[in-house]
Amino acid sequence: MTALCPGPTESGFQQRAAMENSKLVSGQKIMDAETVAKIGYRALLEGKSVVIPGVKNKILAETVRFTPRKLVTKLVRSMQESKD
Repeated sequence: MTALCPGPTESGFQQRAAMENSKLVSGQKIMDAETVAKIGYRALLEGKSVVIPGVKNKILAETVRFTPRKLVTKLVRSMQESKD
């Protein structure tokens, strides 16, 4: 089993959730679903238990481990809000 933790992925979710203007995705280069799926599939074949595609996503995931939960919650909310 492999846990795929892709972070923001170009899949149509942002439009469906009305998040296209959020700081998390607006103006950002994010991976497409096909690329994420290929990375996840390769990781599965290699026997990896967890895969986080993309350097930026890996750094963010590691940073969260050492940051107080209240601050993480505040930052995540800020990133998901609209840029407007």
